[in-house]
Amino acid sequence: MERLLNNPWLLGFLLALVLALAIEAGQKVASRARIQENANRKDQMTAIRDGLFVLLSLLLGFTLALAAPRYAERRSLLIEEANAIGTAYLRAGTLPQSYRGQAQQLLRQYVDARLDFDNAGLDPMRLAEASNRSKAILEQLWEGVTEVSKVDRTAILATYINSLNEIIDLHQKRIAALEYRIPVPIWFLIISVSLIAVFARGLTLAARFWLTLVIAPLTIAIVVALIADLDTPSSGLILLDQRAMLRLKADINTPH
Repeated sequence: MERLLNNPWLLGFLLALVLALAIEAGQKVASRARIQENANRKDQMTAIRDGLFVLLSLLLGFTLALAAPRYAERRSLLIEEANAIGTAYLRAGTLPQSYRGQAQQLLRQYVDARLDFDNAGLDPMRLAEASNRSKAILEQLWEGVTEVSKVDRTAILATYINSLNEIIDLHQKRIAALEYRIPVPIWFLIISVSLIAVFARGLTLAARFWLTLVIAPLTIAIVVALIADLDTPSSGLILLDQRAMLRLKADINTPH
């Protein structure tokens, strides 16, 4: 299931096919049970169908309300991280000459590591490598400022340490934000209700019509795929905008 959720539009395509088959199965069951010939049965199935689609709409709306803020939070954290790195880079320029160049060079490498992390997609090796490289650079930055603090305890150094602390905090927050996703049981609930709802739709069909097999399954599948795409920042069509980090990279690599 996790593999499908990491490929949201493949999930949508497969879901559309399964839902179309469910409508077809419902129509065949209705034909054999002669539901259309019995007004009482038809009314009951129509009421059940309408109730199920209302429930499905509420579930999709609730899940979208979960996914959209999480996507916005990930985007906000990326911008905050870019700003924090830029501030730390500027403050590093006020440090003693013996440490200034090393700190700024490490911050340039850190930006590259963060871009690699965001561009790794679903490749676990690339993700792990970029994450480990980021941690190693942060450790080097912290070791360096620890050495400087032994001989320099000015307010300028304190402001740089605050910026470095913020970068470390944002590193952890961004990893947590990537791991914080819609629980799998909710996806199982949505898919299960979708199947039951479209099956009930098939039970209320008097005759097969190809457009009926397409409209409802395709609509549901597109909404589900869109929600899964918002919830999967490393793949799909909706990716995190990297322009803030790219602008930072251009700025700190431009000779002054």
